[in-house]
Amino acid sequence: MDLIITANTIHTMSDAPDTPQALGITAGHIEKVGSLAEADSWQADHRVDYQDATITPGLTDAHIHPIWGQHIARGTYLGKAKDSAEAASLLFEAAGEVAEGEWVFAWGLEQSAFGEGAPSGAAFTDAFPDNPVFVMLFDGHAAVANAKALEAANIRGAEELAGPGQIIVDQDGKPTGFLREASAIDRLKEAAPPLTLQQKVKDTLETFQQMAASGLTGGEMLDFDDPESLDVLEAIEAQGDLPIRLRIAPWILAGHPAERVQQVLDLQGKAGRRYQVRGAKMMIDGTIDNGSGWLAEPDTKGEGTSSSWANPHDYVQLLRTFDAAGVPTSTHAIGDRGIEFVIDAIRSLGRTKVVHRIEHIEEITDEGVRALAESGISASMQPTHCTHFLDPDGADAWSRRLGPERAKLAFRLKDVYKAADHLALGSDWPIAGSDPREIMADAISRQHTKDPNSRPISPDQALTNLQALQCYTREVAASTGASGGVIEPGALADLTVFAADPLQLPAKELAEVQIVATYLDGVQVHHG
Repeated sequence: MDLIITANTIHTMSDAPDTPQALGITAGHIEKVGSLAEADSWQADHRVDYQDATITPGLTDAHIHPIWGQHIARGTYLGKAKDSAEAASLLFEAAGEVAEGEWVFAWGLEQSAFGEGAPSGAAFTDAFPDNPVFVMLFDGHAAVANAKALEAANIRGAEELAGPGQIIVDQDGKPTGFLREASAIDRLKEAAPPLTLQQKVKDTLETFQQMAASGLTGGEMLDFDDPESLDVLEAIEAQGDLPIRLRIAPWILAGHPAERVQQVLDLQGKAGRRYQVRGAKMMIDGTIDNGSGWLAEPDTKGEGTSSSWANPHDYVQLLRTFDAAGVPTSTHAIGDRGIEFVIDAIRSLGRTKVVHRIEHIEEITDEGVRALAESGISASMQPTHCTHFLDPDGADAWSRRLGPERAKLAFRLKDVYKAADHLALGSDWPIAGSDPREIMADAISRQHTKDPNSRPISPDQALTNLQALQCYTREVAASTGASGGVIEPGALADLTVFAADPLQLPAKELAEVQIVATYLDGVQVHHG
């Protein structure tokens, strides 16, 4: 054996009844699982004793955007701004002296900062009359541009765009600076100075290192949108190993050219030492905050009644293509109509060997929960999208869009855990922070655990500590038809070492517990 690791508590997350305290690792895999007494008879090159720490299978975030996210999380973070005027003031202070014509970037601004009105770039035009300003809103599905940025992108009014993108205009047909969905945002991106490959490599590696330090050993990258994504990963692996293991599901969106389908199929199986392309990502709708989530009934502003696809049955055909090719899919579905449409589409495939998953599930009806329970479909949710962005009093943009009755259906975590074949948890980084300790804590408390002023939202939808840990380990793997997320002979030696037992900690302590170490392939990656 290469390594023996011991600890007083080891949670295998497998169905085995034993509670081992020792692991034997050979060639990156678990060879033996046993007691301390048994470990004394094993022969290994090295031994590490963690004593009072707790070892679990390595934690995997089921939804991240580590490379595309560098374009989103660019510049100054404005997530704490209470209104657009404050956001512009914070950005002006952070930017300091900038040369005339130099682009200014920001991200994380919430729609609720614009109050009851639609987002616009007016405040940023006032603050930066001589500089283009590009602000990504918090959900990654919308952006705000000031007058100089609109001018630089030659955006003069409404345009016919591929897919669901919209350039929002006022009553005189002039652009307000609010750009909704990817094809509209891309108009701005094409005019802005791009990130260099070197910068993306540096920033992505730092993101992976931060993820490892928080206890993650894996992540599921659901985009491959940046055309240099493969170059970034290869450049990182040329320097050394990735700090986390990646499963990549390239996305194909409404508005993508027809050849994109074959490109995604051709990418399947592409791999490095710690990354592999396996799966495809699609979107049936946008976001509720933007008015682009697909709802059964219009939202309070009369929006949200259509899919991202002009003809949603094109999505169904695409789903069938991937299923026939043996490719597992993940479909972004946020509004109640979108969720039920995707459930029906997956059910229409019959019980195939391919596992399909629904992402987000922010607003699901009782009927939708029943349909999910009958479907054999997996799910993936992001608890902190509820606890960090929603207000118990309904003052946030999401809740205002739905109204008080429908807002009661927010993020039904416990109901989906019971109904779905498997539930995986994650962050959707950079939309929310990727620290799994905080996300599990919020899933348990149903409030922003680190905010002393927060209050629970629908506490009846809370998970237990065990359920939350399952959803970061074995359930993530099972949700795409893979094996893993357990400690047993033959399994990869991907491990997370906690300073205390995550199954016994109150939510507030879980959010802060020290990560002693992470291991990938039996090799220590992070040392706390």
